[in-house]
Amino acid sequence: MTAADALSAVAFAGYGIVVVAALAFTYYAVRNFAFDRLEGYDDFWGYLTYLGVAFAAFGALGLALVAGGGTVVRAFADVSLLVAIAFLTFALREVYYNSALAPSPEERSLSLARVRRIEFGFVAVVAVEWLVVLLIDQPAVAATVKGLGALAFAAYGVAFSERLESLAHGTALDTLRRHLLLVLVCATGVAVAEALALVAPAAVADGIFYVFLVLLGGLLVPPTVRLQQSVAGLS
Repeated sequence: MTAADALSAVAFAGYGIVVVAALAFTYYAVRNFAFDRLEGYDDFWGYLTYLGVAFAAFGALGLALVAGGGTVVRAFADVSLLVAIAFLTFALREVYYNSALAPSPEERSLSLARVRRIEFGFVAVVAVEWLVVLLIDQPAVAATVKGLGALAFAAYGVAFSERLESLAHGTALDTLRRHLLLVLVCATGVAVAEALALVAPAAVADGIFYVFLVLLGGLLVPPTVRLQQSVAGLS
């Protein structure tokens, strides 16, 4: 087996783990949404469902890429990853705005509904710009846009997560938030790895990509287990 074959095997395994874990995550997110045990958290469960679907799409498209998919497959795989990162940050934001730490609706300069519209608009703009750049065959620019977009979304999500640190620890929601934060870090690492190839040796960038890809699949399991435990406690 050549080095290229070994890396392809690692990538195939990593994408496969992401698909399986993301599908299980989506299933239990939908179940939690159906039970709706947390008043006012409908959008939170919705974001978790969307990010699970996006991660599953990313994994499935990644498998197709390993099997020989071309530029279009890569484009949609990367957009799926960006969308998953975005929904993950929105879920963290949703937890903050439903917590006691958030300002009251009267004190907010922007309503939560308007914040959500701005967020979705930003996601659409980034995704469209990135697809256009890639499809006109500018891979370096596309990698840069993807990396910067992922970092921007990650910083947004981490900012809200840090604001929640003073809340009670050990609760189911707090544990889920901490697991999701690790998933966010790994997903961002996967997205940024390609851009690193522009400033670092390709072997270094590839190594970082494969490490974060496998970690992403593995770290999707703990929040899935937490969602499953939540369903089991309600059924």
